[in-house]
Parts: sequence; C-alpha cells; structure tokens
Amino acid sequence: MADTPTAFSGTSPSSPEDVRSALHQAADQVADYIESLESREIFPNDAEAPTGDLVPSKGAPLQDVFSDVAQWAIDNAIHVGAPGYVGHMDSGVAVAGIMGDLLISALNQNMLAYELAPGATLLEKKLVRFFTQHAGLPQSSGGLFTTGGTTANLTAILMARNEAAVHASTQGLANSDSFCVFASADAHYSISKSCAVLGIGSESVIAVPVCGPERKMDVSTLPELIQAQRALGKYPIALVATAGTTSCGAIDPLPECAAFCEAQGLWFHVDAAHGGALLLHQDKKSLLSGTSSADSITLDPHKWLYTPKTAGLLLVRDENKLQTADYKAPYLDRHAPHGEALPISQGRRALDGSRRFDALKVWLTLRHLGLEGIQELLESRLQLTQWFYEHLLAHPFFKPSHRPCLNVLAFEPRCPVSADMMRSVHQKVESQGQIWPSYTSLDGRPCHRVVLINPSTQKEHLLLCLSQLQDAHTQELALASRNPKVLTFSPNSFPKESN
Repeated sequence: MADTPTAFSGTSPSSPEDVRSALHQAADQVADYIESLESREIFPNDAEAPTGDLVPSKGAPLQDVFSDVAQWAIDNAIHVGAPGYVGHMDSGVAVAGIMGDLLISALNQNMLAYELAPGATLLEKKLVRFFTQHAGLPQSSGGLFTTGGTTANLTAILMARNEAAVHASTQGLANSDSFCVFASADAHYSISKSCAVLGIGSESVIAVPVCGPERKMDVSTLPELIQAQRALGKYPIALVATAGTTSCGAIDPLPECAAFCEAQGLWFHVDAAHGGALLLHQDKKSLLSGTSSADSITLDPHKWLYTPKTAGLLLVRDENKLQTADYKAPYLDRHAPHGEALPISQGRRALDGSRRFDALKVWLTLRHLGLEGIQELLESRLQLTQWFYEHLLAHPFFKPSHRPCLNVLAFEPRCPVSADMMRSVHQKVESQGQIWPSYTSLDGRPCHRVVLINPSTQKEHLLLCLSQLQDAHTQELALASRNPKVLTFSPNSFPKESN
C-alpha cells in the first residue's frame, strides 16, 4: 500500500476486512431506514442544506463520514417508500434494485463503448430484446437504456426528425419551421421540451383534445388537425400517443393512432413511461394493444417496475434508425483478434456519452420478482385504484374526476374550490406527515391526485387520505365563507406535473 495515494489509504478502508466492515455498516443503516419508513413523517417540513464545512481540508474515517452523511440525507428526504406516499410516479424500490445499484457502482462500467463494458453491453442488448418481444416488435427492433423517459422521448423525436430531414444531424435544419408534432393535450411536458431542444419548437407541438370519462386522445379530431397544419405550410412528422398520462393515467387509443400514422406517413411514438409496465402483465397487456405497430416506445422501469432511478428505456422498431448523430472516435473502434468487428457499442446510438450499467439493476429486480411476482404487484395496484374509484363514486364530499385506466386517479370536492384553497389544503395534510397526495388541474378544475404504486399502500391509507383532506377542506371552506374571493380560481395558477 506504500504507493497508494493518501485518499485511498489512511482514513479510507485499506484492507479487505475494513472494506467489508464499512459496507456492512452502510447496509445496516440502509436497512434500518427501510424498516423505519412506516413511522416516518413523509415530507421534511424543515429541510436544510448540510451545515459546517462542506468539504474539509482533512478527511475523516469513512464509517464516521458515511454515518453522518446518511443521517443528513435521510432527515432531509421525502420518503417515497412510505405507505402514505401516494403523490407521484415514484415509489419505494425493490431491495434487489438497491443491491443492483451497489454492484453497478462497484463495477463502474461505462456503456459508451463495448471495450469499456463488454458484458454490460451484451446484457443491455439482451434485456432490450426481452422488452421488444413483450411489446410485439419485430426481429429488426432494438433499443437502449436511458436516464429516463425525457431522454427516451427526446431520442424518439430526434429519430422522427431525422426521418423527415435525412441530413439534419450533419447539416442542420433548413426548414425546421415547417415541422410539427401531434400529441395529446395531456401528454408529458417532455414532448414540448424535446421539440424545443431539437429546433422544431415547442409551439409546433399540436395538442390533440382528450375526450370521454378516461380522458383519452380524441383520434377523430386528427384528420382536421393535420389538414389545418398542412394548410399553414407545416410538415407533420410524428404522432405521440401516451400509455399512462401523468395527470390521470389515461391510455390513448393506440391501434387507432397506429392506423392514422400509417395512413399519413407519420412516425408513431408511444410514451409508455408509466403504463409500459403492463407489457409484463399477461392479463392486462391487451390494454397496450398497438405497441406492436409503434416506431418507438418509451418505458421507465424506475416508475412501476420498482427499480431505483435512473432507469429509462427506448425501444425502436428498426434498430438501424437508432443513430442519434454521426461522430468520429477512432479510439473506440476496436476489433476482435481475427479482424471481425466487436458488437456495436450502445454509445453509438445514445445521446449520452458516459452512461451507467442501469440494465443490471433492472435485470436483478425482474429476475428476483419473476413475471408472476411482477403481475401480482401490478394487479394489486390496479385493484386498489378501482376500489378507490368506486369508493369515491359514493363519497359525500369527494367525487372522481375521471375513470381510471391504470393506477392514477384524480378526484375533487363536489363543491367548487379555488387553486389557493387546494394549495392550503395540501399544506395542512402534508404538515401532518402521514399522507402525501399531489394536486393538479383538469380542464381548469383543481383536483387532488393519487398514484398508487407503493406495494405497502392499503385501503386504510386512502381512507386516512380522504379524512385528512376533507377535514382540511372543511376548515378552508369555513374561512372562505367569510372571504368569498377565496372561492375564485385561475387554472393557470397550478404547477405542471413533475413526472
């Protein structure tokens, strides 16, 4: 150890026994945290940055530092694994995923090139094939892992743009003003963000109205919308359908969208970041009928497949089209001993350069749960959502805002309330620490929203949620009766959904 830099000796574990002891301590502290989730207040009302010297001039023993840092991180985190956390498309994760994340960090593979991650590259390709088969895509399909749904959607729209403008990646966009993309009015904000980044323009995303009790895309409006855009000199390049909208979990009519795209020559992208988990549910995957016709599909295993962030996935119908940009990196062009090319590096297809071996934690989680275990988890959340919906239909104070397709449900008071009142109600409930729903706006109406992912969330937690929300509303309505202006609301005062 004489030649070992000081930073890797001295205060750091310098023997196998010390390494093992430090990792055991970390595992114990993480296990203690998981065990404590049910009794913790969900949201840190007084979150604060670390105090004292952020980086001291002299180091300290690793076990002391980890204990201190872990305690700060836990005290200032929102506890998404708590059974009362029902706010967003986040959840506690499978222990297998935590273990996978540890191994990923220890191996420190770089998915940029095959020579930097040989086995990892082969596993990623094989796991991609597993998902393309479940999506019904042909043998020509492929894909890659991404940092999340936003990057997957960006890559998909980039592919659509490059289909329409073959030389765009090398020569730029001469006629970018003419491109437009169609997506549901409830589509994820990353679609507009992607178009802004790619030079298409966020205002060139044409919102397709939603309709019906499930708030699905109204496909009947598409012919008129596309005709209107062409009359303005626009060149439609893609239609984005969503399988699991953020606001209420709607699944757009995928077969009808696919047929429209084929007739109009559009790229068909399915944003199934949330709902794509149902591809592994043998009895419910029919809800995603139509993915087999998609040109590209976004999935997020770090949502409803209980994998730690980040773990996004882009599947494509034709792997040969998955080339984000031309570049030269001769130091990465390696060959096997007899001259044959090594497997194509995933880095040649990805927007990211250096990228983690995220496929490992997804594989470990899926292998641990098995398809039957995954289906059981998904089904339990779907059934709980349906129970909650039926309970709300008969509830004296609240009513459902839509009919659920998945495990996302928005609901609202039966009397009108303002956006300010909704915010105050949530602050009151949040401060109690037991339940953490979110809120949104549907057609300008303030709504509560729950996403039932956590396996530990049960009926009693939802009943407590309703009880606390109703109590808070009752208090706010009493105040509002003395101040009528509180009852007015503006739909623009609501934040956009975060995931």
